[in-house]
Amino acid sequence: MMKECSKPLVSIIVPVYQVKDYVGECVESLLRQIYTNLEILLVDDGSTDGSGEICDEYARRDNRIRVIHHENQGLSAARNAGLDRAMGEYVAFVDSDDAVLPVFIETLYDLAERYQADIAVCAYGRGEIKGTGTQIENDIRVANPFRDKKAGGTVDRYDYSKYDGSVTEVCMTSSQMLRQWHGRYKKWETVAWNKLYRKRILDGTDDSDAIRFPIGRRHEDVLTSHLIVANAGRIALTTQKLYMYRTREDSITTQVMTAEHRKQNLLAQRERMAFFRKRRYWRAYLNLLIGYVLHVGWFWWKREKERK
Repeated sequence: MMKECSKPLVSIIVPVYQVKDYVGECVESLLRQIYTNLEILLVDDGSTDGSGEICDEYARRDNRIRVIHHENQGLSAARNAGLDRAMGEYVAFVDSDDAVLPVFIETLYDLAERYQADIAVCAYGRGEIKGTGTQIENDIRVANPFRDKKAGGTVDRYDYSKYDGSVTEVCMTSSQMLRQWHGRYKKWETVAWNKLYRKRILDGTDDSDAIRFPIGRRHEDVLTSHLIVANAGRIALTTQKLYMYRTREDSITTQVMTAEHRKQNLLAQRERMAFFRKRRYWRAYLNLLIGYVLHVGWFWWKREKERK
């Protein structure tokens, strides 16, 4: 216990909005972390479906949980509210309809410490998460591809060194990460929720500006991920799938794109491209330009299809 308490406090920020059917699974997965020196900030963004009450009940059960209630302002404002109140040396974001493996924080903390990295990143699984309560941990284990086939199940305490799956770790400087942006690791670069950050790179220093998520804008991760990396010294990445991303019909990412949504998407991409052009990261800029052109073509095709 003394050894665990000597580890730094990690703040996990969970924006919560209209997710009463899922938030319990999310919080349960956080409470099962083997890294226990945590504060879990549940930011209720004006939910009206009972999600906030569920958060309050969890706070009564575990003193590591704090609930922040405020009027609905969107995902960015909820994350910012959590950041402004976070007391940890490290910060992680988890969406309230997702779940994480019990070693999510422990593995990323170990990765950050071993490589002296400001950001530790993991791979993620995508799909529908089934079950409630203790069942959620079993479902996540089944979804995790790093399994001991001889034993027919997961290895005790998730000893990934015994898995037959190929696990890769990569460490890059901030400049190296930005130069290859949207390249080999593009699936894991932009999203905010598969990472552990040293909070100082989000709060800014004498040499860097504070990073907060843009309120009132869509694609907040696209607008901020490269800026956060620019504030970092090193970034370490593991191909272990420690985060389980839920796909559901009523989520933001699965909503039908309106003309305004498409406009916001392209605007966010242009702003990110401008950053890379200004920094002269030409390979990354070209990668982003190709993606932008493909998006323009896709949106045009979708618009024409909708008109017919």
